[in-house]
Amino acid sequence: MAVITALREMADCIGLASSGSEWYLFGSIARDVAHPSDIDLMVLCVDDAQADTLRKAIDPDALALPIHLCLLRFDEADEVDAIAVQRAEKIFP
Repeated sequence: MAVITALREMADCIGLASSGSEWYLFGSIARDVAHPSDIDLMVLCVDDAQADTLRKAIDPDALALPIHLCLLRFDEADEVDAIAVQRAEKIFP
């Protein structure tokens, strides 16, 4: 899927700032729904500083569809079982 490739390239281009993070696709794009309105991206971060850095580095308008960005620390994601609840698919690393 071209969206996954583009997001992986984005993570790679960000470089060290994305080190230790995990990127997940969820929502209509992940379910392969026709005519999605955005790209739902969940990024799990090691700490708040990394989340702040990635928030600045990820351009929400870089792809053909806008990116709806959800940034969580790993402990926050575990607390609400975010990956399972959103039926998210890991795309990076």
